[in-house]
Amino acid sequence: MALAAGTGVLIFSAAVLIAMRATNLLGDEYTYAAGARTIARWLAGDASAADTLDAVIGTGWFMPGMAIAGAPIYFFSDDPPLWLLRLFPLLLNLGLFALVCAITWREWGRTHAAALAICPGLVVGWYVAAAGWWPEVPAGLLTMLALVCCWKIGMRVIGERPVGWRVLLLFELALVAALYFRGPVLVLAAGLHAILIVLLLSRRPVLPRRLLQMAAGIALFAVLLLPWSIAISAKFDKAVPTTTNVPLVLANSFAGPEKSCFGACEPGPDIWPAWYFSQDVAAETGENMLDVQARMLDHALADLTASEYLASVRENFGRFLFDPMQRLRAYQDRMYAVPEDWREPLIGLVSAVTLIVYVPFLLALLLANFLPFRRSDNLRMQSILLKAATACAFIQPFVHKSSARYWTGFAPLMAWAAALLMSAWLQRRAGKTASTMPGWIDWAQRGYGVAFFACGVLIAVGLPA
Repeated sequence: MALAAGTGVLIFSAAVLIAMRATNLLGDEYTYAAGARTIARWLAGDASAADTLDAVIGTGWFMPGMAIAGAPIYFFSDDPPLWLLRLFPLLLNLGLFALVCAITWREWGRTHAAALAICPGLVVGWYVAAAGWWPEVPAGLLTMLALVCCWKIGMRVIGERPVGWRVLLLFELALVAALYFRGPVLVLAAGLHAILIVLLLSRRPVLPRRLLQMAAGIALFAVLLLPWSIAISAKFDKAVPTTTNVPLVLANSFAGPEKSCFGACEPGPDIWPAWYFSQDVAAETGENMLDVQARMLDHALADLTASEYLASVRENFGRFLFDPMQRLRAYQDRMYAVPEDWREPLIGLVSAVTLIVYVPFLLALLLANFLPFRRSDNLRMQSILLKAATACAFIQPFVHKSSARYWTGFAPLMAWAAALLMSAWLQRRAGKTASTMPGWIDWAQRGYGVAFFACGVLIAVGLPA
């Protein structure tokens, strides 16, 4: 199995690299690559720290992880060739993927590692994103690593065994690293820490040493995030924990540019017209630009009805879940290494191969979020963490005009869900084991499953206009 998976990874990696070796950057990739170039210049002594920080923060829309990770490629050339710009993130993501597979195998066994080897390991569409300057892939892999560590900590807590400092350190480092790639990971970080604290408090007697240890982990997470939060807050003269784009994104996603600028915005790409408008208003009124953007959001969504909101969410979920090859189609006009006549058939072939694996693993994720797992404490702990991670990942369509680029971030969760279902099936004859976990775990699973199903029905059916 390992040999077959390794062969598949090599084949897909080589095929995608050959096809994309002359593919130009797209959209946000320019921003991340420019940030990496700026950091490399600073490290080489060709730029000041203040100018570098200002350039990396930019509009405040993006976390700096992708720029930091990509900086080494610009140490040797200010304008590296396109094939190298594609090879570098691919190697970075494959390295993280190998690490996650190895740790998953060690902690959960062959079933889970095999599921990861198939998804995303044999999903060719995943490699398209992995060869790009997109933060979703590394953020998703690092998040999965943090979740495995969280499971291990949780199992030690419920088993009343000592929690090692090494696993706690790895948990916090993986979580904050994922956050530096993708700001929304902050929601998951809060959720995972809350779950661990509740587990600690459910043990009797509550050990102050354990609580202090967890507090130390949370403090480490905060200290590692603090430099970025301080820097971006200082630039915008307002408290900003991660990124600044939430008001403009919400307005654009659920009201559109025709309402986002206290009326219609000037024509332009994405949320840039609204950004420039807020700059102009702030200059005229002396307000903080982020306060202006908050007022723009209030104005844009003032007349939004629940029915209209759910209709937009439904459209977002359609792109978020059911169009996994949108990213490759976006590259179609830039794939200069592929003859024009071959591009459309190639995309069709890659789409078909991707969907063969993607669809059943997506169904596994949806099913695992509906079902409770109660045959063992191991499965219980995995289930509650999988559900928390999925809920945080699925917030995206509720607050953003989502696209298919985001599925690559939760692809490891799809593999985890499939492995969880398989593990539960294999244990079905063993019967339900005695549980040492607090009873709220099972009630939380049932309540979450009902809410997940109801939310899905509400989104699919909508409300009367």
